[in-house]
Amino acid sequence: MTITPAHQPRRGRVNARWIGILAATAVVIGVSRLPLSQPAPDVVRAEPDAIEPAPQLDGTDTLGLLPPDQRVAFWEERLAAGGSFLDLINLADAYLDRSRATGSLDDLERAATALDRAARTAPDPDRVTVRRALVAFALHDFAGAMRRADAVLAESPDDLAALGVAGDARLETGDVAGAGERYQRLAEIAPSPAAWSRLGRLAFLTGDLATAERLISRAAAGARDEGAPDAEAFYRFQLGDLHRATGDLVRAEAAYTAALDVLPDYVPAMAGLAAVLDTTDRREQAIALLERATARLPQPELLAALGDLYALDGDVARAEQQYRLVEGIGRLSEASGAVYDRQLVIFAADHERGLPQAVERARAELAVRDDIYGHDALAWALFRSGDLDEAAREAAAALSLGTPDPRLRYHAGLIAAARGESSEARSLLRQAMRGIALLSPLQAQEAQAALAELDAAGDRE
Repeated sequence: MTITPAHQPRRGRVNARWIGILAATAVVIGVSRLPLSQPAPDVVRAEPDAIEPAPQLDGTDTLGLLPPDQRVAFWEERLAAGGSFLDLINLADAYLDRSRATGSLDDLERAATALDRAARTAPDPDRVTVRRALVAFALHDFAGAMRRADAVLAESPDDLAALGVAGDARLETGDVAGAGERYQRLAEIAPSPAAWSRLGRLAFLTGDLATAERLISRAAAGARDEGAPDAEAFYRFQLGDLHRATGDLVRAEAAYTAALDVLPDYVPAMAGLAAVLDTTDRREQAIALLERATARLPQPELLAALGDLYALDGDVARAEQQYRLVEGIGRLSEASGAVYDRQLVIFAADHERGLPQAVERARAELAVRDDIYGHDALAWALFRSGDLDEAAREAAAALSLGTPDPRLRYHAGLIAAARGESSEARSLLRQAMRGIALLSPLQAQEAQAALAELDAAGDRE
């Protein structure tokens, strides 16, 4: 697929107020594993006068530059004094922004409540519907997000927010071509960081690293120029993950640091930087940073990574404490939704804990989210469970787009090695080693050991 985003706006400069909404699906809790790991969709408008202006504070349009907490407080106070439909919409947006920055699922519920109130006044149903699509996407209800976004597009084919969410939901469910069509349309109507970031992710997934880096770098610079710190932090985190996947740890560290300079408590960037620190022999700093990150956002993936660092540091008791927290989240998530399902499957397979449940969870998620990372998660759980033939089929599906993600190649490499396919296993594991900082700490060691064993066996042949 050729990715050719427009380089010149067709309808004038994008309204900065809308950058954050479109960045939202790009930054939702546990959406995917790279380079969109967290986090919801950002929405842009091509015409500044196509929507009501943002509220004026002391004669200046500065509310969007405030931290999410302050924006939430502003709109909550305004609504307490009366408020309007637009105030409810702005409050929902502020909750979505804060959830994007902090990972709070509670803020998604608050956004949904604000939208329910707005719907009862209903002067602009599409605005409510597209934001409900954002909430659904953040909660991994991708079918619901797609249904709502498509409903808006049926009435307004060029609605930018709906195009973003409709594309994101398709990408998360394996419809790469459908996502690409909507991203291209978004880029044509409103060339913007939100469009470039999405096209950059698509380029990465289809193996075009040069285009991915160019577009994501452009998105980060554009968000900075527009004065959108939340979006800039995400795009710089996205760029850091891209550099980490290709083994460029100096640039990865710089990108994560830049994200934290913009948004000091941005958890995804903390986690990425911690991985770089550990890979470059700064484990004490890595542990301290992950402790800070998990205190702010106790996500399964982060808790597991911290547990791994404790284990590698010889603190088995503290490692086990983190692992038990992950398992506790897994038990709670069975009743509260599927937001963390993929993280929980990978954790179970990485640590060989609860494998039958992990296989079942992976199959259930793949049934509704048929993307390459779903196939990878199932392949990994099947491999750890001893089902090598089905694991190999799922690993092949995970590699079908040519995605240069070291984790996919690590999993496929170990599966190939277990099946006696030594040449294929060596090739895959060597590719994985180039991006070793993207592997979890324990799995990085396992990959190194497996490749050394294969190389030694090859020398003896």
